[in-house]
Amino acid sequence: MASFIILSVILAVINSRTALFLLFVSATVTLGLAASDFAALPNEVWMQLRLPRILLAAFTGAALALAGLLLQTFFRNPLVEPGLLGISAGAGLGAVIAISLGLGGLWLLPLSAFAGALGTLALILLLGRQLRGNNAELLLAGVAINSLAAALINLILSVGDATTLRSAIFWLMGSFTLSEWPLLLASMAALIACIIWTARKTQALDVWQLGESEAIHLGINIHHFRRQILGVTSLLVALAVAQSGGIGFIGLLAPHMARRLGLAQHRLLLPATLALGMTLAVLSDLLARRLIYPMELPVGVLTALVGAPAFLLLFLRRNRS
Repeated sequence: MASFIILSVILAVINSRTALFLLFVSATVTLGLAASDFAALPNEVWMQLRLPRILLAAFTGAALALAGLLLQTFFRNPLVEPGLLGISAGAGLGAVIAISLGLGGLWLLPLSAFAGALGTLALILLLGRQLRGNNAELLLAGVAINSLAAALINLILSVGDATTLRSAIFWLMGSFTLSEWPLLLASMAALIACIIWTARKTQALDVWQLGESEAIHLGINIHHFRRQILGVTSLLVALAVAQSGGIGFIGLLAPHMARRLGLAQHRLLLPATLALGMTLAVLSDLLARRLIYPMELPVGVLTALVGAPAFLLLFLRRNRS
């Protein structure tokens, strides 16, 4: 089953709507097998452990997929991924600082990650103002911010004790184990607000893909719209990383797979991207728990093992075309 799912994802990047159909079939079969295990669990375990974990996986997948869709539209580049702007690394830096200071608990770690993401966003917006809206240079600046945040994370880990190192590395590799109802419900409410905003801006996003000059001619305030897209994207990434850690490539694969279905308008891309993002995240979590049972793989490691080859195939295919 695992190899079947991985093959379906890679095939979907290369070509083939059939591969996407196979992915959904494998998702249905896998979730059906998982449901048989959940049925045997006590209600308390199901409500307090398994259900929040499934919902956190679905939330993270949807948030990262939507962030990827917005960024790919913003830069007009299907190879852009939420981690490239450095927002994920900024959230990771905030979380590692909190862990090194012993600030655990239900709210402190996610809030620290969120603060790190917002700090990165402020820096990106400042650079965007200095670069006068040059999207290509803004993307390069994001890569530099990403490298700086990664270097600071490594610096903190190099001087931390063994407990700090172990906790931080486990969190940075990505996991859905830290699922708690209060934080999850608040994050899902924010996600719904971001989805509603995107749904109301689908026509503007369609126009944006044609170029900034066309957007100006059609009455779109491009400076205000640019800040809105970056703000919503940063919020989505911050919420996802704050609870789940570093989980990459879902924001790259889900929008691209939706476009492989032949969808071009954002009113159609939006629901397809959300569905694919949730499916990929939930499947990744199920595989992470089952591949080397009773041990558990970090979800971020699994998504990177699948996403990195898919990204390379997409990159090579784009260069050939």
